[in-house]
Amino acid sequence: MKTTTPGDGGRFRLLRYFAIASLVGVVLAGAGFGLFFRGTALKQIVRMGEDNNVALARALAGSLRPYYAPLIAGKSPDAPRLSRELEQIVRETVRDTRVVKVSLYDPAGRTVYTSNADVGPDEAAAPGFIDALAGNVSTQLDRPSAFDITGLALAEPSVLTTHVPVRASGSDKVDAVFALSSDATPFFEQIRHTQIALRYASAAVLISLFGILFLVARRADKVIKTQDDQRQRDADTIRHLAQHDELTGLPGRKLFADRLALALARARRNKTAAAVMFIDLDNFKEVNDTFGHTVGDRVLVGAGRLLRAALRTSDTVARLGGDEFTIIVENVADAQSVETVAEKIRSAFMPPVVVADGEAVFVTPSIGIALYPRDAVEPEALMNAADAAMYDAKAAGRDAYSFYGEKPKARVEEPVTSA
Repeated sequence: MKTTTPGDGGRFRLLRYFAIASLVGVVLAGAGFGLFFRGTALKQIVRMGEDNNVALARALAGSLRPYYAPLIAGKSPDAPRLSRELEQIVRETVRDTRVVKVSLYDPAGRTVYTSNADVGPDEAAAPGFIDALAGNVSTQLDRPSAFDITGLALAEPSVLTTHVPVRASGSDKVDAVFALSSDATPFFEQIRHTQIALRYASAAVLISLFGILFLVARRADKVIKTQDDQRQRDADTIRHLAQHDELTGLPGRKLFADRLALALARARRNKTAAAVMFIDLDNFKEVNDTFGHTVGDRVLVGAGRLLRAALRTSDTVARLGGDEFTIIVENVADAQSVETVAEKIRSAFMPPVVVADGEAVFVTPSIGIALYPRDAVEPEALMNAADAAMYDAKAAGRDAYSFYGEKPKARVEEPVTSA
């Protein structure tokens, strides 16, 4: 009887778990690589944009100081003219750059100049302005709806705004803050296109790697399956050998005892009868002494085959050891039906048992029969009764059968053993 082991449905499915784990790994690796690339590229863009804005802001500071210093100090009687000239210089300076807005703030955060028509609120509370007033350069990435420096409107741009502190020559004090906003949209478009290309490239690499590892995992899965199947076969063989006779392949003593207990339980439940037959091959010792143990083993194998063929598939034939065989006959109608089975067994042994090509040996059975529940109700007692009946059959001259407590039947002359 085959049982379920890890070699069946419970076997570890390496290929299944590899496919799931590797697919998750590929997706996570691709997503992680994409995020890493975007984050790295974003930092690079911010750093480059900040460097450009700082350089331009300091260039503007040098050229615009004569114009914005009086405006910051509030001491210029001609502020409109200074503002117009400052505007003109700013536009000329940033014409060929990506700067889309230039603003100038005094130390109090008030807007001194802005290239945007909408001046907007003061910057006193803005984080970028506060950092710049402390002497630090600060850059933020924004996505405003539009910027305008020369009538140019940017739809959903990516804008880098850098606040740059400005100091008078020979002074450590920040006397103004420039805020330059530059259009970084083309860089982000480039990142997007590069990211798409890298996504395809990384997908191709990861899929290729997955394919290679899949082949390795499939091979390993086959090896594991082969080992599991072999382990299953070994376990089945060990289980079979533990319950069956190694020579004849018939059930052994333990399995016979288990089946007898079940058969009697069914008979008790269904209120039916059953029979146990104890069979001993007559003069088997002479067969071993005359022809050797190899031929003797072949006789035992042949005897088991004859017994199995003479019975129903529902009946059990077992070998207890040596030349002793036992039989369980279930659903017995009466003693006459069991007697018919015994006669059938005797008839099966009338031809010689073929042990090899051109070689045969005559053997006969002595059969002891015990009936349930007439003779005994417990398995061991029933076996003892059948064993005692078998000795009665032998004592009566062999090649006979005997019911427990009754006179043996079908006695014949001493059989002749020949080759």
